[in-house]
Amino acid sequence: MTEYTCKKCSSFLPEKASFCPFCGSRQTSSDKPQKTKSRGNGQGTAKKRGKTWTAIITVGYTLEGNAIRRSKGGFKTKKEALEYIPILRENKPALIKTSSLQDIWAVYETSSFVKLSKSKQTHYRTAKRRLERIFNFNIKDLGIADLQNIVDTEVETYYPAKDMRDLLSILYERAIAEQLVTVNLAKYIVLPELNETETVPFTEKEILKLWEDYSNGFIPTGYFLLMIYTGMMPGELLRLRPEMIDIQKRVITGCGIKTKKRKETAIVIPEIIIPLIETLLQSSTKDRFYPDVRDSFYSYFSEMIKRTNCNNALRPYSCRHTTATLLANKNISPAIIQEAMRHAKITTTQRYIHINTDILQNAIQSAVNTLK
Repeated sequence: MTEYTCKKCSSFLPEKASFCPFCGSRQTSSDKPQKTKSRGNGQGTAKKRGKTWTAIITVGYTLEGNAIRRSKGGFKTKKEALEYIPILRENKPALIKTSSLQDIWAVYETSSFVKLSKSKQTHYRTAKRRLERIFNFNIKDLGIADLQNIVDTEVETYYPAKDMRDLLSILYERAIAEQLVTVNLAKYIVLPELNETETVPFTEKEILKLWEDYSNGFIPTGYFLLMIYTGMMPGELLRLRPEMIDIQKRVITGCGIKTKKRKETAIVIPEIIIPLIETLLQSSTKDRFYPDVRDSFYSYFSEMIKRTNCNNALRPYSCRHTTATLLANKNISPAIIQEAMRHAKITTTQRYIHINTDILQNAIQSAVNTLK
């Protein structure tokens, strides 16, 4: 049998190979002019996809000459994408060793999982813990009844069950890509009924109770008053740093989360809460305006609601709903309320407004009177 070697790297090649699978060089002559490359072979490149740049490297070639590539996207500039190429070259993709859910998870955990938000990572780790009883099973041996049973026995409410189903679905899709299974059984899991409870805002009487509680020496109540008067989200308060607060300009910048609008729009500080903020700053640390851990924030809220005898249905996120509702009840323009809430769409703002029944009745009565 005749042996063929690459014209460029001298590696042994399969018979009649058009391209070298080791260096990628063409083995047969071609009359077509070769396109000049802006970067040397093997150095990687960057391509713009939509609004972001993607780093791309070639890790090999098929016998037909098709490049086998590895990539990572999401970079804001071409320079950032090119600078990531050495890291991309070192990060070799993990391999699934067996067909167990545990091994499929291990691969996912070191790849796509790390790109998720911290909140989503926490949800999936909790879901994974609830699925532990089946994680050492071969995915091929699991049936729909097995998946449904573990969801039904571990949780009773919609969202935790959905996290379990979503995580299983991700693992099944990866297993399908690896040709371990052919069907995503997780999508057949039936979730508990979703019982959505509407978020209720604080009433004006309840806000006065919080001010009284704060005046009586329960200083942490001030954090919730701050949220009520600014529309700040719980997550924004917990990531707020003292240097983000400009009392002279009466704005807070840099703590916005989730959406571009909230990240870019400053939070306005009403004059009435400036003394309150100055008091809270005395308890802050260099890195955190709220000095304690996240769990204490929620437990203190529950204690405050009981102590002030406020509505048991109130939640920390009720503070943000209260902001929009207070402004609406004072006949503030919807456009101004939208800006204060830092919403990109007015339809989102409308979901935060809870019109007081008395105000609604008075408005209807006023409208009716004009028809007489």
